[in-house]
Amino acid sequence: MSTPPANAQWYALNRPPPDALTVAGHAYRIVRVFKHDFYAATCLYEAAGPAPFGRIVVKFYRTQVFFGLPMRWAGRLMRNRERAIYSALAGLLGVPRWIGQVGPTALAVEYIPGTTLEDLDTPPQPGFFEKLRTLFDRIHARGVGYCDANKLSNIIVAPDGQPFLVDFQISIRRRPRWPAPLRRIVSACVDYVQQCDVYHLYKHKRRLSPGELTDEEDRLSRRRGRLHTLHRKLTDPWRAFRRRFLRRRRARGLLVSPTEAIEKARPPERRTRTGA
Repeated sequence: MSTPPANAQWYALNRPPPDALTVAGHAYRIVRVFKHDFYAATCLYEAAGPAPFGRIVVKFYRTQVFFGLPMRWAGRLMRNRERAIYSALAGLLGVPRWIGQVGPTALAVEYIPGTTLEDLDTPPQPGFFEKLRTLFDRIHARGVGYCDANKLSNIIVAPDGQPFLVDFQISIRRRPRWPAPLRRIVSACVDYVQQCDVYHLYKHKRRLSPGELTDEEDRLSRRRGRLHTLHRKLTDPWRAFRRRFLRRRRARGLLVSPTEAIEKARPPERRTRTGA
């Protein structure tokens, strides 16, 4: 058995994911790792033979201990949360199709070919952001707040121009069956997240397709709100400190991803569009 890299506990897995696995009765082999962070390793698998989905994305949630504390329970919890989001959004064009669970802490969804907004060389074709707004409206109508629209790497432009959203790890949804006090709290959080979704949508449009922006959309792209501003003030210093800490440990060879050999050359989600 190979020795885990230095400080592997900062990653979800302490060793690479399986080279081959079976999902929904079909065999798949690994192609590469899109991203591997503290919470999960997101991987691309390819069918080894005829299958309904030629390529799938498998997300392995955390199983690695952290400073001696078991974390497999957290991996199960995060997987189950994201599974519930996919269930709530089943059938929506623009959301990858759910394929199935993989073991106790992983899930598989449809792979969406295309280019992320982060990697797009030219502005998206006219009307793209209108389609994206329609997608957000449909997601919101099902009681879900996406919560991660600030990341350009989470928005995919499919070959036909259709927008897709990927990675629902931190999305939240309404809980109509919960007791009234908790239900109201959750609903207020979902309302806030949905407002942030719209803000980020038009912020991206203002920067990538300014010629298509209406006066109302420009206003929405600058309406951050007091709670959003407070959140930024509280989290930005921590995020900056964390990035410096991890960058220094990588530079000293004290932080090596267990999946570095098969990771994408330029991992996604390193750039976000923040600010107004």
